[in-house]
Amino acid sequence: MAMTDIRASPTAVVVGSCIAQLIDNITYTISFACLPHLFEDMKLASESQIGLVAAMFGIGGFLTSSLSGFVSDRLQSRKLPLVVGSIGYAICGCVLFFSHKLWHLLLYRLLNGMASGLVYPISTAAVGDVYPHKLLGLQMALLNVFNNAGYMIGPILGGAIYDHAGVRGVSTVVTVTDPC
Repeated sequence: MAMTDIRASPTAVVVGSCIAQLIDNITYTISFACLPHLFEDMKLASESQIGLVAAMFGIGGFLTSSLSGFVSDRLQSRKLPLVVGSIGYAICGCVLFFSHKLWHLLLYRLLNGMASGLVYPISTAAVGDVYPHKLLGLQMALLNVFNNAGYMIGPILGGAIYDHAGVRGVSTVVTVTDPC
């Protein structure tokens, strides 16, 4: 079986989409453990500043979700938004690595949301592309399982990495793992 045949198989699409959503949510949550320390180091005590940093993820996703769907439908390809989203995650890790000002954290969370807005809807759409309507329920449930697993793993992993290697360790993991 040729590599393109394997990648086009419904099972491969579901596995790839599940992994993409797992990584997406690990990346979203991995920094949670180190953000309070960054806020403290930067002397950011304002709840409005913290709220703004948290909101930037949603703003980023809002900006790219519809665009990624439009582009992938127009090109009849899911690959470009997924690749750009993966590169975006790597850039996020670099921004976090060098963060020492509020605007760095704002940019990190905005880019993180934008990357997620590219990866999440497209990985879901890819599953819908290869499964008939009557079989989609189980496949979407699997996506949700991996999605939620990322929410569970990310903060725990981020805390453990932060305890041993600090913010730079967390940002390195984000940079290295996401372009996979």
